[in-house]
Amino acid sequence: MMKNLMILLTTILFSVSCNSQIDNPVNQMLKVPDSPQSTIMVGPGKDYLTPSAAAQIAVDGDLIQIAAGVYSGDVVVWRQNNLTIRGVGGRPQIRANGANAEGKGTWIIKGANTTIENIEFSGATVPDQNGAAIRQEGAGLIIRHCFFHDNENGVLTGGNPASNVLIEYSEFYRNGFGDGYTHNMYIGEVNSFTLRFSYVHQAKTGHNVKSRARVNYILYNRIMDEQDGTSSYDIDLPNGGTAFVIGNSIQQGTKTDNPTMLSFGAEGLHYSPNALYVVNNTFVNDLHSGRFIFAQPNTNEVKVVNNIFYGGGDVVNRQAELKTNLIGTYPKFLNPGEYDYHLKAKSPAIDAGSNPGSVGNFHLTPAAHYIHPMKAQKRITIRKIDIGAYEFMSVRNSVARMK
Repeated sequence: MMKNLMILLTTILFSVSCNSQIDNPVNQMLKVPDSPQSTIMVGPGKDYLTPSAAAQIAVDGDLIQIAAGVYSGDVVVWRQNNLTIRGVGGRPQIRANGANAEGKGTWIIKGANTTIENIEFSGATVPDQNGAAIRQEGAGLIIRHCFFHDNENGVLTGGNPASNVLIEYSEFYRNGFGDGYTHNMYIGEVNSFTLRFSYVHQAKTGHNVKSRARVNYILYNRIMDEQDGTSSYDIDLPNGGTAFVIGNSIQQGTKTDNPTMLSFGAEGLHYSPNALYVVNNTFVNDLHSGRFIFAQPNTNEVKVVNNIFYGGGDVVNRQAELKTNLIGTYPKFLNPGEYDYHLKAKSPAIDAGSNPGSVGNFHLTPAAHYIHPMKAQKRITIRKIDIGAYEFMSVRNSVARMK
């Protein structure tokens, strides 16, 4: 009871959505939009009926507000810089319905430093079967509170070493043509990619998350095949670089197209240094064979600390720093049938972890939990850190027990 009260009071006093570890150093490179030049209203009864009409008159720095509704077959090339494009009054639905822009996808982003919020995208297809709901060609992209489903690719970015990409509080579901070359999301060779507090699941044969970024922050997400998903890797980082995979719930289903869950450098290491940090994740392998982690043999450092590995399979293919992981033993999940991997009382993961340290000024100790669907909760350790993506007696569970 005392521990419950301490956790509850601490959470009331601190914000769950933002802290120094969650706002990692790369996030600071992302440009925060200034006050808009002007606000353009889109939708029935507004100044402009469609997003494509607004794109024709927008200038750098504008705020585009799109009213809730269905926008079918309306495809757009956004050329301006520093745009914020936001759904209001509900989530507008952008349905490609067979249309595409430039043979590439539904929205083509050519400008720099674009923010897209609260919009649903579906149906992106193109003749070469590599269409994307959002095709990013400029430098700098923020996506939050969006939903991408049933596209050939959800988000596809080009290679740009000056670009930083952030996706947060968003859902990606059933994207992919089914050929293994299209994915829920595919990030090109950019400077950095951050994915956090998002629900990424059931890609069609391709990967749930694929990124060629120099630095990757995969933080506090739910990445899964669930019952009928056919994805290949849950996370594919094919060119190495530096990757922080922290605080995620990662599940592989029985219909997976590839028995490896997390892959690093499988297509060759393109950066220096190359380091993989896998800390306080919960991996569940319902295939009961295969491998949790593949890391290219020439990777400089592989650190695997405080993770749950459950369901069978090899932990990692090469020598790595393995410390205080729970391997094979049933962790006593709260509701595994619903893929809820919070811990129950007397779990062997409780108070069994260790301090994972830091890399430069980035602390490897997890600062948050993913709470389904697509919410954040501050992670609080009272005694010793627990193993896995969740600290036992998080506020969600504490409040339930106190009622």
